[in-house]
Amino acid sequence: MRNSTDPSLHRDREQQFTQHVERLLDDPRLRVDTLNGARPVPAMIRSVEKSDRGTDLKREMSAMNLPDRELQAKMPLGQRIEVTLSQSKWFIFKKTVGRMRLVCVSPTRDLLAGKEPKPLGTAEVNKILSEMPPSLGGVPTTIVLLSTSGFTIEAHEVTERRADRTLILAEPNDAGGWSVWGPPEKKALVDLFDAEAENEKRRRIREAVEASRADLLGGGIAADRVASSTQLPLQLVEAEVKSYAKENPGLAAKRLDGRVVLFREGTSPAPPVAGGSMPLIDKLRTLFSRKGENEKKIAFLSERRAALSQQRDRAYEEIGAFEQKDEELRTSFKATTSPVTRRRITSQLVQLRKDIERRQQLLGVLNQQVNVVSTHLHNLELVQQGTGAKLPDSEEIATDAAAAEEMLAQLQADNELADSVGTVAHASMSAEEQALYEELEREAGGPQTTQVKLDTIEEEHEIERRAETRAQSSPARPQRQKGEAEPG
Repeated sequence: MRNSTDPSLHRDREQQFTQHVERLLDDPRLRVDTLNGARPVPAMIRSVEKSDRGTDLKREMSAMNLPDRELQAKMPLGQRIEVTLSQSKWFIFKKTVGRMRLVCVSPTRDLLAGKEPKPLGTAEVNKILSEMPPSLGGVPTTIVLLSTSGFTIEAHEVTERRADRTLILAEPNDAGGWSVWGPPEKKALVDLFDAEAENEKRRRIREAVEASRADLLGGGIAADRVASSTQLPLQLVEAEVKSYAKENPGLAAKRLDGRVVLFREGTSPAPPVAGGSMPLIDKLRTLFSRKGENEKKIAFLSERRAALSQQRDRAYEEIGAFEQKDEELRTSFKATTSPVTRRRITSQLVQLRKDIERRQQLLGVLNQQVNVVSTHLHNLELVQQGTGAKLPDSEEIATDAAAAEEMLAQLQADNELADSVGTVAHASMSAEEQALYEELEREAGGPQTTQVKLDTIEEEHEIERRAETRAQSSPARPQRQKGEAEPG
């Protein structure tokens, strides 16, 4: 923002514009006035001198008793570039035929004091121009003046083209871009000094559209509104809005009532065709059926709703203008004491309020129309969504549920079987393996570990022997005779 109190923002703007001008020196489109008419800068001999006002910044900080190196590093330096354009004469001498100057100006004192910077007025611009050295030998000079805090509206009128000087003013705007002012006959040259790249402009347009996506639900986004908020050319905005509509299915950009409007063609997308391209027999069936009428109705009603919404928005704007005029007339009535003037203002207020009532009646009609169209559109979308979902019937759902139950039962049975046979048996070692195992343990230097493992093996053998002994010593249970009662 132009009125930001952060000095680093002003420094970044200064550096961005300076780098842009340095790149332009190699652009053949940059044609400035010379003694031989408008000529491209890269085609001439260039002598580039760079300077800044860093010394003046240090002096200003000392006068304000602000010895802060960190603050000094954030401050803009007031960079300047002077380009002397020459042509060879008799292959030996050089003749100066034109000059170009870039002067960057920032509100240094306001930034050091932490105050809100003010834009440059006509008097400040004329003072800066008077401090520049005059043109020698009547050589035309193109002056580009950058103000990181902007210019007043009156200062824009200072831009002019004379025989010895062409003045161009450049400033950052509140939308995040740049505004460049110059003579109308040098518009091609003025447009070159816009430091914002083309892709950055398109990015800002898309961000503005994304920020207004809520307007797509009930109406549309007009391209001229986006152009006003981004301060970009309407032609560029319209092209980017159409490109945005092509990249996003379900959106359309059409010219309605004289301006391009981005709107949604229904809130639910059309059902996709299974298997990619539609077979020929299905195309013929669709051609001779009335299946596509809902899609056509939805597209037509969406466009109609967008057009009605734009009319409603213009009616709101007119009412706002009438209300502002009403407030001005009421203020004028209070400021004057003449009865004749007060009667005239009273008559104007009466007619103005009648116009406001008419616009309100028009708004009522437009709101009703939008409501009817939106309701019809909503019903068609419900029908389209219901017929295009292709949900399974009850018989298919019951069959799949039975198959799922069988699969779960089989899985549970397999799991129980795996648990019953999953016990790992401990295999005992043979005498030869036991001897080799003890030898390896001794070589590894772990007699204590060997003894512990041997004790463990002996305990396992002892447990197995006890189990076998109990099994052999336990008496067999006598078989119960037929008809004999169960004991206990």
